[in-house]
Amino acid sequence: MANNNTTDFQLRERLKELKCLYDLSKVAWEADNDIDTIVGRTLEILPAAMQYPDRAEACITIDGKVVATGNFTSCEQIISSPLLSGKKKRGKVEVGYRKVKGRKSPAHFLAEERKLLRAISREFSLFIKRAEGEEEKQKLQLQLQHVERLAFVGELSAGIAHELNEPLGRILGFAQLIKKTGGLNEQQGDDVERIVKASLYTREIIKKLMIFSRQMPRQITWVNINDVVSNILYFIDVRFIGRQVTIQHKLDENLPLIQADEVQLTQVLVNLITNSIHAMPKGGELTIRTRKMKNNISLAVRDTGHGMTGDVRKKIFEPFFTTKPVGQGTGLGLSVVQGIVIAHGGKIMVSSQPGKGTKVEVLLPLKQISKHE
Repeated sequence: MANNNTTDFQLRERLKELKCLYDLSKVAWEADNDIDTIVGRTLEILPAAMQYPDRAEACITIDGKVVATGNFTSCEQIISSPLLSGKKKRGKVEVGYRKVKGRKSPAHFLAEERKLLRAISREFSLFIKRAEGEEEKQKLQLQLQHVERLAFVGELSAGIAHELNEPLGRILGFAQLIKKTGGLNEQQGDDVERIVKASLYTREIIKKLMIFSRQMPRQITWVNINDVVSNILYFIDVRFIGRQVTIQHKLDENLPLIQADEVQLTQVLVNLITNSIHAMPKGGELTIRTRKMKNNISLAVRDTGHGMTGDVRKKIFEPFFTTKPVGQGTGLGLSVVQGIVIAHGGKIMVSSQPGKGTKVEVLLPLKQISKHE
């Protein structure tokens, strides 16, 4: 009779283990590599497979993140099995029995329980590996889509720039010729001046398009960034004097010269300053700082404007993305800035908080490295 009871017990325990493994494999299939979902469902399923399910608690740790059933911390007896990624330990799966008042705690875990936990940890290790592989695949697909989109936009931008350049040059040339000829009354003179200014503004937009599409070759010379800042601030102060924006500059007096395209770096700084000023429609403080670092120089532009949300910050380097009203921005500024900085072998970093302003820091190497070096 005792043998029959032992056989029945072993059979029941084996059935619980098989059901647990089946349920977990079903969860993994339905969760579509969502680790958080798999962890949550495993914590529901695993205790039921133990010898004393009414007292069993479970805990799963992955990369320092711990998720457990409600009373796991009160467990007296605990067994665990590691989660491995190759030879690297990523976490562990634990099962414990909590003490129940008036009932004797089990003397030990069954060999079958330990075996089941090892099987679950192996399966979980595979879940993690598969989920991370799928996540990496999706990242690569998004990167590929982004590169393809940039290539298309670059070709489109180059075509638009070339198509506009010739007629714009004629408009500007004839307007300047009319202005030089003279004989205009005051109203006519003002109108011609508006044409010239509008043409020059449009030419700047075309220049941005050509830089973005890599149609304008770089001209590398030795550049003093402090001089670039000073030259720009002279015009910026005049243009934005009525906006109640205080401009401060903290320039490193011992800043070394760098190898760069001065025209393109001017474009970078003008875009950053203009964006900052537009972010402070009610006034504020704009700070421009330069400093020497180990192998780079740092150019930072900070404002006290309205700042950006995380979602906006993720998109700021996308071509034609702008938060400005229609007609007040092309959305090319920061994509051009990023393109120029990367072409110079530099880095650009943006930190921003809504209501607290934005800081953009550009790191540029002291020397340009040719492809032959």
